[in-house]
Amino acid sequence: MTNVDLQLAEAPADPITRVDIRGLQTSCWVVLIVIAIVRAWLTRYFIHGDAISYLDLGRMIAEGHSGSAIHAYWSPGYPILLSLFLRVFHPDAYWESPLAHFVNVVVFIGALACFQLFWRELRQWHENYAKRCGTEISERAFWILGYSAYAIAALNVIGVALVCPDLLVAALCCLAGWAALRFRRSPSTGRALVLGLVLALGYYAKSPFFPMGFVFIVCAGLGWPPPRRTILLGGTALATYLLMCAPYIAAISLSKGHFTFGESARLAQAFYINGVQYYQHWQGGPPGSGIPVHPTRKLNDFPAIYEFAAMDMGTYPPWFDPTYWYQGVTPHPNWKLQTKIFVANLLLEFQIIMEFCAMLVAAVIVLALLTGSRRRWMKGFWDLWYIWAPAAIALPMFALVHVESRFLGGWLILLFAGAICACPQPAGGSTGRVVSCVAFAAVLTATASLASQASQEVLGRDHTTDRNPSSAVIATFLLNNGLHPGEQVAVIGDGADGAYWAHLARLRVVSEIPAGYWPPEAHPSLDFWESGPERQQRSLRILEQTGAKAVVAGSQTSMPGMVPSVVPSSWKKIDGTWAYVYFFHANP
Repeated sequence: MTNVDLQLAEAPADPITRVDIRGLQTSCWVVLIVIAIVRAWLTRYFIHGDAISYLDLGRMIAEGHSGSAIHAYWSPGYPILLSLFLRVFHPDAYWESPLAHFVNVVVFIGALACFQLFWRELRQWHENYAKRCGTEISERAFWILGYSAYAIAALNVIGVALVCPDLLVAALCCLAGWAALRFRRSPSTGRALVLGLVLALGYYAKSPFFPMGFVFIVCAGLGWPPPRRTILLGGTALATYLLMCAPYIAAISLSKGHFTFGESARLAQAFYINGVQYYQHWQGGPPGSGIPVHPTRKLNDFPAIYEFAAMDMGTYPPWFDPTYWYQGVTPHPNWKLQTKIFVANLLLEFQIIMEFCAMLVAAVIVLALLTGSRRRWMKGFWDLWYIWAPAAIALPMFALVHVESRFLGGWLILLFAGAICACPQPAGGSTGRVVSCVAFAAVLTATASLASQASQEVLGRDHTTDRNPSSAVIATFLLNNGLHPGEQVAVIGDGADGAYWAHLARLRVVSEIPAGYWPPEAHPSLDFWESGPERQQRSLRILEQTGAKAVVAGSQTSMPGMVPSVVPSSWKKIDGTWAYVYFFHANP
């Protein structure tokens, strides 16, 4: 074991410095929380397809259907958290989406607390390492760099606009980093149990965290030579982790008929590597990818009409449980294409890092140069591998199949933590002022980046295409005009992303004419509106035969054909929205 792994000395801080640091921390907390609240409020009506499924699960759990949390595609942690707030506040149609975004703010604050623990532990490791190589970065500058990294990762890379568990994952990344470093610094049974528990919580937040749990345990316990006690305690952490995860893994494995810790990676492989029609209405193919056991029923070719009334699952069944509709898919390796996608995704991750975190990269480069020796910094970076290794493994893991910026936030915090920790300054030098200037520049550019992103939301260009509660307006209109909760409806457009109104009205989408499907240039909803009155009436009768009481079109404006240019008089415009509705009871 290296000297870095020895017990860290905690020298008493000067009282004045302590007050100063506490004031800095308090100010950063207040500013970051205010920014999160403002941005959550600006995006309070933004709901995407995944959010509808999470809210469906949250509602079911809140209403006592706890078995709904056992789901092979959507992890249970975030829906359970949503259910607690839904059960306490009982929001109406106009307040459910703002409440979900308020939950994101609560998660953001929890993630900030987890980051605080992690960065305090990291500070001790930095001080211990710097004593061997020079002197440490000043505590004020160290915390400023940390808060800058957290702010960019949590508010820009992930954000509070998306009703999804990625902020929760970021919180548990920080908490796992804290638990692993504490265990490595001073192994004990209690710390081993805490590490295993934290990693299990990460898995329950999102299934891709499961393989990363093993990485954190290796980072916490691996040293040379490996002490026997550390190995035994590492085994305790591993046993705790597996025991905590086992009930959920067993439940979803039994439900799917094969061992699985989550089906999202398997379906992503089929979608992005094997070319399987993704998200909904897979009817089979391409060759070698399997045949669906129970596909949605295709009722018409022009325009394409699909029906899925048989399964009572959530608001929009095709995306409530993708594993059901894609049962029968057989993902298989395609090494040539896999390599191309892997390289392309690595470049995309680099682009995301440079787009959101360029100032942090620049700050690390300057700090590394100030160490006086590139070789010294590289050696320190490798010596502190256990800080950044989880991020270095997680980023390529995502790059294997599919990358979105929101996946990366928590891991980027760990990556920058390792890079900053390895930047001791020369002893007796005059670099302290330069380091302070670097930290000041980092926080200024981070503030500018946050302001730039917020300005896009203020102007309605990002996650705020509709500032009005249009989904609540549509839901209220339908319930006031003859529909009742539990009844069935049809959609012309994108049911996955555009049927939040059905969730709010407690209606179930049972058929649709999609806005677009594979191949990408096909737009059945546009075909419907351009097909002429006779074909339109025939299509409407097909939708009626699926059990739908009404058809809603134009509830989302982002895809061709969702909002018709010419609407027959039998359709009613829903005031205050782009949506139109056709009631079968009013058009016998």
